[in-house]
Amino acid sequence: MLLIKVPGKNGLGMTDGVEDAPNKILEEYSNIKEIKLNPSDIEEQENTIYKESEKIINQKPFFIGGDHSISYPLAKRFIESTENPGIIILDAHPDLMPPTQNPTHEEWLSATIKETKIKPDNILLIGARNIDSAEKEYPIKTIAIQDLSNYNEKIKEFVTGKNIYLSIDIDFFDSTIAPATGYPEKEGATKQQGLNLIKNILQTKKVRAADLVEINPSKPGAEQTIRLAKEIIKTFEEVNW
Repeated sequence: MLLIKVPGKNGLGMTDGVEDAPNKILEEYSNIKEIKLNPSDIEEQENTIYKESEKIINQKPFFIGGDHSISYPLAKRFIESTENPGIIILDAHPDLMPPTQNPTHEEWLSATIKETKIKPDNILLIGARNIDSAEKEYPIKTIAIQDLSNYNEKIKEFVTGKNIYLSIDIDFFDSTIAPATGYPEKEGATKQQGLNLIKNILQTKKVRAADLVEINPSKPGAEQTIRLAKEIIKTFEEVNW
């Protein structure tokens, strides 16, 4: 498994601390690649992620962030480089706010839809439960937390004929499970629900790239949240992804 550190952030100051997550999460691994970033220049950071990911986007990389803004250049590169791309996102928030010039963690997905060839119906959002009225413009497919007991057929149907980019925001999990994140939300997935879901998505053999984002070691509950992040990586390893 190709693990890549991407310590990027563009949360308008609200995600400061996430840049330390890759080192904390991957402390047990050696010889891990990293996309080196300039934290003082958001545009350069975005361009660097986009440029550097070109070399590895087709090697089944697992990018460890950083906040969700890193998914914009990564997904953009994936869509441009992949036939029949689809995106599955596990997130408490849709991240579909009107995009800025350099998309933040709150509008990376809307920017991706507007600036690439991907169609909204080739996007599946799972677990969103805090949705702004401005984010209801896009007709993307969704699965609610309360439907996690009955998702297998929906996921199998969605991935058919597609190559998938999987993006995992740690706030998909309930705030009692993953408290160390910028915007923790109640009524999220339990640990077992979330890990089982990730495993089942990977077992479709359709995931070609993935990211894990929004873990913030500077927040309360950091050790617990980092342990969960490590369990997510172990899940990838268990299915020999």
